[in-house]
Amino acid sequence: MRFPIRYKIILPFAVLLIFVGVIGTGVATAQLTNAASTEFDGKLLYNSFVANQSLSLLEAERVRDLSQASNTIGVPAAIAAADTGGLTGLLTPIAAVAEPANLKIRVLNASGNELLGIQGTPSGPNRLPPSASTTFATVPDVISVLKGQSDALGERRLFLFNDDATLMLYWVTPVRADDQRIVGAMLVGQSVSEVAASLPNAAFYDLTGHELASALPSPPALDDATRAKITADKTARLDATEAGHTYGSLFSTWIMRGSQLGYLAVQANADGLQNSVTQVRLILTLVFTAAALLTLLVGGVTASLLTGPVDRLVRSMRIVSGGDLHHRARVKSRDEIGFLAKTFNEMTASLEEKTAALEETYFASMETLARAIDARDPSTFGHSARVAAISMEIADAIGLPAKEREALRRGALLHDIGKIGVEDRVLNKPGPLSDPEADQMREHPRIGYDMLKGLRFLEPSLPNVLSHHERWDGAGYPSGLTGTAIPLPVRILAVADVFDALTSTRPYRKRLGFEAAATVIRNGACLQFDPDVVSAFLERRGAIVVRLQGMGKVEVTTAEPEAA
Repeated sequence: MRFPIRYKIILPFAVLLIFVGVIGTGVATAQLTNAASTEFDGKLLYNSFVANQSLSLLEAERVRDLSQASNTIGVPAAIAAADTGGLTGLLTPIAAVAEPANLKIRVLNASGNELLGIQGTPSGPNRLPPSASTTFATVPDVISVLKGQSDALGERRLFLFNDDATLMLYWVTPVRADDQRIVGAMLVGQSVSEVAASLPNAAFYDLTGHELASALPSPPALDDATRAKITADKTARLDATEAGHTYGSLFSTWIMRGSQLGYLAVQANADGLQNSVTQVRLILTLVFTAAALLTLLVGGVTASLLTGPVDRLVRSMRIVSGGDLHHRARVKSRDEIGFLAKTFNEMTASLEEKTAALEETYFASMETLARAIDARDPSTFGHSARVAAISMEIADAIGLPAKEREALRRGALLHDIGKIGVEDRVLNKPGPLSDPEADQMREHPRIGYDMLKGLRFLEPSLPNVLSHHERWDGAGYPSGLTGTAIPLPVRILAVADVFDALTSTRPYRKRLGFEAAATVIRNGACLQFDPDVVSAFLERRGAIVVRLQGMGKVEVTTAEPEAA
């Protein structure tokens, strides 16, 4: 079967278009999905941080209540004399004003036997009957307190206790007479279910993974495999679908007063994440399909116009070779040639616009990833965006050409993307890095370069990613470049990067004020920085400070003496 020439021209391009479209849609979807997942993971981490902070505040409040009850004048003497009436009069006002209102206060004598129990209620404190559960005298933490034993955190203790079928958190402290003799113990308790109710995104589990209390709509199950992954330094992530909804859960250790009581889970609804991914995938598919159809239509029309004269010539040759010597091929006018040229130019311009849009989409994905990496540490949140803004001000002062400005801007936004390969413990370490840790940190420019070097449209920005830690005097890394061997945009980025770092608090030092940081930059001329770039920075210093303040950075009135 003979195919017309236009089909033979179009077919390879159609196959290539489909292949590139499928791969491109898959890559773009994966990048956007990763960005959305990173944002969702950040939300879970934030919820976990808030839950643990709330537990720390709760413990501080209960210790305050415990101290107030045990240190009330007259309480030690009443305990020593087993005067329950006197204790009731002394502790009832404390229970009446306690927050929350249903705290339990229990008083034990020196033998661990209960003398008095009071519980706050909305209508006022009520005296409690002795606990029907195992007596407190058998609880190891109570025994330690009554014996006056202390540990690294002092003599107060914390323990879980089933108090008449209600799981309670009890804080216990010894009560001492004036001669420091222990005459009894004071307990303040709050139910675990009430603690969970105050944390609407959290659930509590015991050390075996059994659920203790939860305020979640569908608490996740904690199996042995997941529990084995959780340590004091590591969390475990689980996704589950319940009643048509998708939930993401993050498990961590439940630690109070330095001891692990069990496990804590925080949860967030992932329906929005799933819907966003689905919508992005659908939109990309529709855009690709529309672009493919339009391209094939334009290509088909163009191919038909270009190959029409050839087809007519071939047909004429066949007719003549068949014996019809009087046949003439029909040749179109110059208008046809002009129309073909115009159509080709329009098609080329359309393809260039689509290529630029695709590049911007991919760059936006990379920038989102870089911002997520900045957000791993609150002290570096927004760092890359501020460095880009400072770099643009210096570039304006130097008169950097437009193409190099755009390459510098992109490089500044992506310059720390290689920190994805550096461990959190190294990035957030509050003290000096060891030699192996410093070597790992110095690898981040090369990691970022290797991540991006396959993207042709980012090639002009790659030197900024690779060399932003090079120094004018050659003492930088990773290549030890010296002076003007370092590209000018990189020298600009180096000043902007250090200035923002100096004016930001880091785990290992406090931030400097704007003036103090500018002095450090000025003193680094001819050593760490290009003196011409330093002059341009100082010329635009006022505008730079205004831009940083507009981006949320606040001036400090005191400055640390050491530089970054």
